[in-house]
Parts: sequence; structure tokens; C-alpha cells
Amino acid sequence: MMHKYGVQVGIYTQYFFKVIRDTPGVLIYTICLPLVFLVLNVSSALFRPLSLTVYVNQVMPYIGWMIFSNCLMTAGTVATLREQGYLKQYRTLVVSPAVFIVSQALVNLGIILMTLLLVAVLSSVTFKLAFFPLLGRLWLTLLLVYLPVTCYSLPLIALALRRKTVDTVMNALSLIVILGTFMVSNLLAVPASNPLLNLISPIYLVNNVFAMISVAPVSHFIMTYLLSLVVLVAIGLLSYRHLKILPTEGL
Repeated sequence: MMHKYGVQVGIYTQYFFKVIRDTPGVLIYTICLPLVFLVLNVSSALFRPLSLTVYVNQVMPYIGWMIFSNCLMTAGTVATLREQGYLKQYRTLVVSPAVFIVSQALVNLGIILMTLLLVAVLSSVTFKLAFFPLLGRLWLTLLLVYLPVTCYSLPLIALALRRKTVDTVMNALSLIVILGTFMVSNLLAVPASNPLLNLISPIYLVNNVFAMISVAPVSHFIMTYLLSLVVLVAIGLLSYRHLKILPTEGL
């Protein structure tokens, strides 16, 4: 069963990659657009040497937004496939609907890995940071947060939402998380180990994980990270158990 599951994940991952490769303009746009927003938001710091501590405070929140948006797309795409009838059409051909989620997550993971590679290049040029150590920290951060942040987004697959509504909910959720995180960070002195804020803000979680492996002792945050991982994975599993397979009609 596990072998068949792995084979099917590989097949659908190749298929989803092929779909996006067949539209190179969309692929380039998806990979590079976050860099444009990053440059616009940190333009005042460009071409000035930054320490890792300043990088955490000034640049990582925008990288956290990139990762969160990428993870949100996984759930949004699966919900869109449902509304297009693909989950209903192919559910008898796969050992588990999780094949669709894992395959889409692997595709999006590949995209965000390429984006972070470009972020590391940009940061090494404009902020005078060592390229390979920074790239290693960014990719390690991504690997540590990708599962919990994706699970944070998975309630979208458990809601009976039409395609346009899915897009609206994704945009609203992204906006609320971004504005809420920046407002709290600017107005309140919340410690990095605060479990509630790490659970409700994926951007804050990403920021703190990068800080944990870059500038702060691991012991200051590891328990909060593990708690966030367990709770968010539980949310993801619960959402998967209530996965909607049939398209929403009449809403």
C-alpha cells in the first residue's frame, strides 16, 4: 500500500510540475514576484551591510509572507481542483485523496525553494551576507516550517466553498495574517516564545524559527516550535478527515 501511495504521489507530482512548466510565464511570475515585493518593502536597506539580527527584524517577515502564501496555495489549489471536479473524477484511481495534497505541496515546495535561492542571491549582493550560510539557513527554516504552515492552511479543504469564494477567503486570510502580524510586532513587545502568536501567525512562526537557527539559542524557542508543530499538524489531520471531495453546488 505504501509503495503504491509513493508511486501515485510521484506520478501526480510530475503531472502538476508539467502543468506549471507548460506555462513558463506563470512559473517565472510565481517564482520572481515575491522578490519584487521584497525589494519594494526593504528598499531603504538595500546595498547596506546587515547583520543577521537586523536581517531577522527587517527582511525575514517578508520571507515569512512568501512561505505562508506558498503553503496557502497548496490548500487553495486542492480546493479549486475539487470545484473543477478533479477530486470526484480521480478519487477511485488513488489509494488516498492525500495523494493530491502531498503532490501539490511538493510542487509548491519546489517553487519556494527556487524563490529562496534567488532571495539568498539578492541578499548576498545587496546586504553583503555570505551566500551559502544564508541559503542553508533559509532552506532549513523552510523545511522546519513547511509542514506546520501547510497544515495551518488545510481547513480550506474541509470547507464547502465555491471556487471564487476560495480565492476570496485566501486573499482575506493572507491580508489578515500579514496586517495582524505587523501590527502586533510594531505595537506590542511579544516574546518570540509566545505560543499563541506562533500558532495564529505563520509569519511570526517562520521568523522565529529562522532566528532560532541563526541568532538565538535553540533552547529559547524549541519547545514553542514543537508545540506549534503538534497543534498545527493536528489541525491539518482534522481538516483532512473532513476533506470535501464533491464540488460545492448551489452556494
